[in-house]
Amino acid sequence: MKINRRDFFKKAGQGAIVLAVPAIASSILESCNNNITNPTSNSASLANVNGTYANGIVKLTVNSSSPLSKTGTAAMVNFPNGQLLVDHPSANTFNALSAVCTHAGCLITNFDSGSSQFVCPCHGSRYDVNGNVVSGPAPSPLQKYQAQFASDTLTVNVG
Repeated sequence: MKINRRDFFKKAGQGAIVLAVPAIASSILESCNNNITNPTSNSASLANVNGTYANGIVKLTVNSSSPLSKTGTAAMVNFPNGQLLVDHPSANTFNALSAVCTHAGCLITNFDSGSSQFVCPCHGSRYDVNGNVVSGPAPSPLQKYQAQFASDTLTVNVG
């Protein structure tokens, strides 16, 4: 079977693309890890707290035995429809954020109490307690939810 010049270059180009795709994909994936030796250094795993969920509202008890009882603390709140990051920056004040990193969708499981930052264990993105990106590769802030505290009950409206 004879192949003309046009078909030859077409087949050669397709072969080059097939060979290049794995190298390009590997390069992109590797760039996420550049210069990150331990993304969770200076941070600790968040305590886990269970909340209840009904009609778009997450509720949890914050009393003296709760990991969120003292100011400066943070926890992962688990509820049937997901997880929230909650911190307690000052008396009767709580912040509630999405627990899903905006970079690659990893679950954020660490908190650096020294800098009051949530830390993603996958690629090292850091967020302040308002959900703003402090350092990437995360491209956007975490979603923040309205939180209210009264009578030892924290109520978070997650919609």
